[in-house]
Amino acid sequence: MIYVAKPIVESEEIQAVKEVLKSGMLAEGKVSREFEKKYSEYIGVKYSTVTSNGTTALHTALEAMNIQPGDEVITSPFTFIASANTIAMIGAIPIFVDIDPFTYNIDPELIEAAITPKTKAIMPVHIFGMPADMKQIMEIAEKHDLLVLEDACQAHGAEIGGRKVGSFGDAAAFSFYATKNMMTGEGGMITTNNEELYDNATMVKNHGRGKKGGYSHFQIGYNFRMLDIVSALGIVQLERLPDVIRAQRKNAEEFSKVVNEIDVLTPQKELDGMKSAYHVYAPVLDSDYLTRDDVIDKFRNHDIGARSVYTLPCHKQDTYLNISSWRWAKFVDYPDYSKLQLPNSERIGNQHFQIPSHASINEDERKQILTAIQDIFC
Repeated sequence: MIYVAKPIVESEEIQAVKEVLKSGMLAEGKVSREFEKKYSEYIGVKYSTVTSNGTTALHTALEAMNIQPGDEVITSPFTFIASANTIAMIGAIPIFVDIDPFTYNIDPELIEAAITPKTKAIMPVHIFGMPADMKQIMEIAEKHDLLVLEDACQAHGAEIGGRKVGSFGDAAAFSFYATKNMMTGEGGMITTNNEELYDNATMVKNHGRGKKGGYSHFQIGYNFRMLDIVSALGIVQLERLPDVIRAQRKNAEEFSKVVNEIDVLTPQKELDGMKSAYHVYAPVLDSDYLTRDDVIDKFRNHDIGARSVYTLPCHKQDTYLNISSWRWAKFVDYPDYSKLQLPNSERIGNQHFQIPSHASINEDERKQILTAIQDIFC
């Protein structure tokens, strides 16, 4: 079976972890500071701070931005639920805007209509590693004096005009979960060019401690720190990242040559000037004779892992259909998400499927996947 994800763990990763273990300094420390420095240089920002995972990176960044209970944050419904949940966790209100049917990212043309006096921020998601239209989103944010938090948890190394995602908004959050382009098992990172926001984030993630450390605390905070063991993995994985992206882009390009010739399939669209990291390769099916589940079964019969990723968009999840039971509902007036109709998100959620495109796929496996695509659809 060719699995949809396969983490790369080789001798370099093992040696890096061994060195930290031998040092006896396991908690967040000098190795994490080195990882932050290297990641800032890679993304092209002034500041980075590690967190325990991508969810805590988003949560920390929102708190560092001073998003308050009752504030509205515009985001995409077609994403992992952590994007919306981190907004709700701090008592803010997720406002879902439908996606572009070709890029699967939030549609900038629909954002302005969703802005109200309560709107404080936009959280675009670079879904599957495909950059959102940050130029237009930043123009809207500037016009309406809104903050922008890039959810780049799936988009390490993706680019717009040669500039890395994670460097456009007021801040960005990355995840290093085990299936990502670069992984540490669990782990996260916040990037920003704003020193005040960076200082706030470092306090939020570490029990409110200030720059000087020690036991002086200045606000309520959390334990969202990263272990140096994890950061050691991150440093090695960051060195691998350019090669990983090249391999994943090659796989996606080879698959799309075939997929583009099949009437019932449409691959995710890469806009001019954008460079997807292709964390996930997931075409959309529009067929009268095959369902998405039929297709997934047929790939599995070819010993190829396939799956749907976000079958239910966030606004169709029980979490948001039952939002009145959420603890913040006593204080916050949430919209009735059950009445929300977002046709592109719902259609793509129902019709997309993922096939393996990760960097560990070899030439024979790539040919096996291409053969399966042709056998199933041609």
